Amino acid sequence: MQKIKQRATLYALGLVVLLIAIFIVTIIQDKKKVLDEKTSAHRALLRNSFDLAMLDTQKGLSELACKIAGNRDIVDAFAAHDREKLYRLSLPYFQDAKERGDVDTSGFIGADGVHFLRIQDPRKYGDNIIKKRPVLAYAIKTRQPVSALDVTIYDVAIVTIIPIFKDNTFIGIIQTVANIDNVQKRLNAHSGIKSAIAFDSKKLELLIPGSKNVIYAGYSLVSFNDPLFKRLPADFSFEHSNRYTIDTRDYVVASRPLNDFQNKTIAMMTCAFDITNDVAEYRQEIRNLLIVSLILLSIVAIVLHYGFRILIRRIDKDTQITRELNQKLQHQLHTDNLTALPNRNALIRDIHSNRFYALMLLNIDNFKEINDFYGHAVGDETLLAIAHSIQEAIHDLPMQLYKMPSDEYAIALYEPMKTAQLEAARLNIVHHLQSQYYDLHGASIYVTLTMGMDIANRNRDAANISLLTNADMALKSAKKRHLNYLLYDETMQIKQEYQHNILWSKKLKEAIEEKRFCLYYQPIFDAKNGEVVEYEALIRMIDSNGAIIAPGYFLPAARQSRLYPLLSQFVLDEVFAMLEKTPHTYSLNLSVDDIFDKPTKEFLIQKLRTSSHTKRLVFELLESEGIENYSEVSSFIAEVKQYGCRIAIDDFGTGYSNFAHILKLDVDILKIDGSLIRNIDTDTNAQTILTAVGQFSEHLGLITVAEFVHSEAVYNKCKELGVDYLQGYYLGEPKPLV
Repeated sequence: MQKIKQRATLYALGLVVLLIAIFIVTIIQDKKKVLDEKTSAHRALLRNSFDLAMLDTQKGLSELACKIAGNRDIVDAFAAHDREKLYRLSLPYFQDAKERGDVDTSGFIGADGVHFLRIQDPRKYGDNIIKKRPVLAYAIKTRQPVSALDVTIYDVAIVTIIPIFKDNTFIGIIQTVANIDNVQKRLNAHSGIKSAIAFDSKKLELLIPGSKNVIYAGYSLVSFNDPLFKRLPADFSFEHSNRYTIDTRDYVVASRPLNDFQNKTIAMMTCAFDITNDVAEYRQEIRNLLIVSLILLSIVAIVLHYGFRILIRRIDKDTQITRELNQKLQHQLHTDNLTALPNRNALIRDIHSNRFYALMLLNIDNFKEINDFYGHAVGDETLLAIAHSIQEAIHDLPMQLYKMPSDEYAIALYEPMKTAQLEAARLNIVHHLQSQYYDLHGASIYVTLTMGMDIANRNRDAANISLLTNADMALKSAKKRHLNYLLYDETMQIKQEYQHNILWSKKLKEAIEEKRFCLYYQPIFDAKNGEVVEYEALIRMIDSNGAIIAPGYFLPAARQSRLYPLLSQFVLDEVFAMLEKTPHTYSLNLSVDDIFDKPTKEFLIQKLRTSSHTKRLVFELLESEGIENYSEVSSFIAEVKQYGCRIAIDDFGTGYSNFAHILKLDVDILKIDGSLIRNIDTDTNAQTILTAVGQFSEHLGLITVAEFVHSEAVYNKCKELGVDYLQGYYLGEPKPLV
């Protein structure tokens, strides 16, 4: 335990160190992010301050130029080439703007490009400098306002040029100029930002030869408001905004291109913002974080040392509690709550781990009735009593009893036993259970049982594992065949039947999803005149390969998988559609399940309500499928007859063929089953029955229909015996109606 403690302590310390490291890295990244965000904010401030300074400078120049160009007297003097008057009138505007710091120089240039007047130096005029200053040539040529960076004969400057017109005649331009250091002054005034102007060295040399300036990356430093710009690092670049350390101070340095009138970069405005305090604060926070982390790690180590002593004692106690809980859970998982017997989970576990030689499954036949009539309390007492009785019956036998879900029990044989002995034991168990009444809460309960059994076969693969599956199939098959006992035998082909049903259920579901169904129609002829009186609608499934599948393959699967109502509704939809499109009478099959199924019945009644052709509709009820439930069937017949529909009994002669219940059902047509018609030409007994049915029907006013008319001989005999309508492959096969 001491080693476990030491190992756990080391693991915990390692985990704590890892968590602290992650914490430190996360905090450092967060602080760095904060510093980066501040740096980005400073960059944005630099950009915005520069934009504001430039706009402010251009605004002052534009206001001066517009005032001068908008004065009619000044324009007249310029047009009259009256230099003295022009100087006298424009000088007050110039001086006012210069006092505000908006302008440094200004002048008038004629349409021929000759400098007519320099307001700041009126004695200097007559020179043509448009070759040196393309911006002037551009403004004169386009006669459009221009505001751009340019190099005058005095300095690098911001220039605003406004064209002047006299009676729509272009006479020249007014130029207002502010030296670039005005922008720096405004930057300093707005936010105290350190700034510098660097001009393209090659262009500067052409315009102002012999200038001596500090050069960075091809740009000459022509103006600055702080000496730090003379000490920029060797890796400084105008293209990127970076953080630099200069003379122990930290700065964010950002540059902005300055473009001429052709939008070509000719200079760079570089600004610097001191972030030394932000960087110092960041470093101090990191140092504090490391100190706190070391203190925290020391405290955690001490806490772990003493805490693990308590923890290990608690773990020992919790382990014991967990072990007891697991035992309880295992017991609950493998034990039936009501009877305290091993349950189905326990049986599956034991089948995989033990050798069983046989397995019996018992089901209480009338348990639902007991539950419904006496209540669940009596039902539970019944299950307990039967469990006790089974244990009494197998007390001296090598068998183990299991309580299965609901009302089933399983008895496993765990020692070999001869077949005769096993059969005797089985009979003794059944006799013991069914020979007594159970007196429960004043009620005398008698039960009947159905049993399915499988005996392990050494020659069969995975015999032990398949015992439960086979015994269950034997039990279900016994109940289906109304037997009280069935022994599983591979020759019974129960498994193949299950597989067949599963296969067709799958195919049926896919066909429903993909709407692969259609109706074939078989004509029914009047025996007297040979005319078609109606068509029977017969459903067909279209296989995935396009083949047509008869209903005998998929209808049983539809009933078992509860998909049958969907097929019934499909047939109803199609038949009612045909009633609208054609003048024919149609008959369709309805099972008692359709009548009892509420959604299907409501679907049918709704169709009848909305159709105006219900008198051309015949419903064929299958006589052998629970038609003896007179009350519900009679109620349905009465309801559909209100809409003019007729009722036929299908397959008459195979089920409950007595005339009394036919009278109760108020039917219109009897369709005689093919088993009577198939050999009617040679079978005298069938002829006698058919004659009796015909006389009975004629007396009641019922129409008779002979099914399965497959030959000329059968056709002639049916006509001879007075059958009203004829149907069969001899007369017409089922096929689609176009």
